[in-house]
Amino acid sequence: MRIGVSGANGHLGRAVVSELLQRPGGHEVVAITRTPETVSESAQGRFGDYNRPESLAEAYAGLDRLLIIPTVDPGKRRAQNAAAIDAAVKASIEHIVFMSGAGARQEEELLGASYWWGEQHLIATAPAWTILRMNFYAEALVQMARASLDQGVLTGLAENRVAFVARDDVAAAAVGILIGEGHAGAIYSATGPSACPVRNARASSPRSPAGRSRSVSSRRSNCAPA
Repeated sequence: MRIGVSGANGHLGRAVVSELLQRPGGHEVVAITRTPETVSESAQGRFGDYNRPESLAEAYAGLDRLLIIPTVDPGKRRAQNAAAIDAAVKASIEHIVFMSGAGARQEEELLGASYWWGEQHLIATAPAWTILRMNFYAEALVQMARASLDQGVLTGLAENRVAFVARDDVAAAAVGILIGEGHAGAIYSATGPSACPVRNARASSPRSPAGRSRSVSSRRSNCAPA
């Protein structure tokens, strides 16, 4: 089986490709990215750019299954998701897996709506589909905490409760869907075992030079992937 990973050069994409290469079954792994020259020799690298939809036709050609990982640009993500899904459908890919975000919904214009519209477009057009909604990465919180050390301010999550999830666990879940059976038409959530108050996570993170760490409130009402 020939399996493609679209968006293969991001942190999650690289983790998915690595996990696929470690699984038994002799699957052919195709890593689709704007920089195919950086792809591991064990996988086939193909050029593909969500902002250049014409490039996706060749990138997706001959694939049996495909994972679409959206970009981090919420302003362009809705159009990019539609372009990728349309290209995958035109390429006659049997099963398309779409990486979405926890709490995706139409009303949240800044973050959730682009994922929600992608989900709706996938469901309406793909012959077989699966959606995997990921929660906030634990690794992303660590990066944010490190970046906040100089000012002692941890921004973005306010007083939300977050079921943090490890990026490698999300990658393993995606691979299980890609190589497994019985997942068509399913919507899964990749999330931690419990919702943790962010104040608890802050309390266990390194302190700033001033000895204090605080959270700055934002308009985000749910936890989205980073």
